[in-house]
Amino acid sequence: MTTRKRIADYPAVFWAAVIATIVGGWMSVSAYNAMMHSDSGLYRAPSLYESLNDLTSAMHDVLGYAPPNLVDSGALIRFDTDKPRNKTGWYVLHRLSTGGLVATYGDWKQGISHKWNSYDQSKLSKAERDAIKAAQLKQAAILKAETERNHEAARLKAVDMWTQAKPANAAHPYLIRKQVGAYTIRQSGDLLLVPLMDVAGYLRNLQTISPDGTKRFLKGGIKRGMFTPIGTLRGASHAYLCEGYATGASIFEAYQAPVICALDAGNLLPVAQAIRTKCPTLPIIVVADNDRATALKTGVNVGVVKAQAVAAAVPLVTVQVPYFDDNAPLNLSDFNDAVNYYRAPAA
Repeated sequence: MTTRKRIADYPAVFWAAVIATIVGGWMSVSAYNAMMHSDSGLYRAPSLYESLNDLTSAMHDVLGYAPPNLVDSGALIRFDTDKPRNKTGWYVLHRLSTGGLVATYGDWKQGISHKWNSYDQSKLSKAERDAIKAAQLKQAAILKAETERNHEAARLKAVDMWTQAKPANAAHPYLIRKQVGAYTIRQSGDLLLVPLMDVAGYLRNLQTISPDGTKRFLKGGIKRGMFTPIGTLRGASHAYLCEGYATGASIFEAYQAPVICALDAGNLLPVAQAIRTKCPTLPIIVVADNDRATALKTGVNVGVVKAQAVAAAVPLVTVQVPYFDDNAPLNLSDFNDAVNYYRAPAA
């Protein structure tokens, strides 16, 4: 990044170098390069104020928001994102001995992690590159430790909630509205508890579903590669993979075969890869969400694209897409929607 300075802004050591050059003749290339890479040279690193502004702008560009004030503490700091007190945003910021800044920032909810530094990449010395790399490695270690702490805290909370919960009531408003039974899930108060398991069968997180259908994962809990099983994979000739619980329950009721619920489109591939390590020869049928409304708006049918990505990356995987006729409302997208839309009216 190149920044213009007023004459008065240049330090005395810079003018000493200029005067020496004028008096002594042209400086050598090596001397020129040394001056250009020094704090007193024609090129300088941006000021702290400029760097913090640049970092704030970068965070807005990548995340959509940034904290009001940035602190170069070298510790992981959380900040509000799209909602007050929803501190899923985070950053780690170091100031190096040269005065430059190195940061890693992201959003746990969006699954984003991004690296940044205040240096002009075309003018970095080897020492500066090494210092930046060292700071980034330190930040990665801080992030890893914090993420693991969050995962463990969420796991303990999930186990506690699950242990105290009761079997889900089949008359829960969400289940009635979706016209599915209660499989695998439990209930705490008016919340349905949907378990997220790892391939070893251990509970790692929970998704809660309120009567109005609002879904939330436990704060800080791991989701990638975790899933909700309906039925058992042991001895199965094939299994279905889908997104949400209601979709999985409808598939299970329709085909009486085991179903694996990834709970969102972005988790389909990690879950399929995890299942493949446990069941190398098990055929998997991905029942995609047919996101017609999104396709009409953006040109991309996210549910279908994510399902096809699984088939391209994991052996023995095929894809099925729910059919909707031209009269079907665009908000209908998944297998549960299709079943209920085409379900024969009650007599």
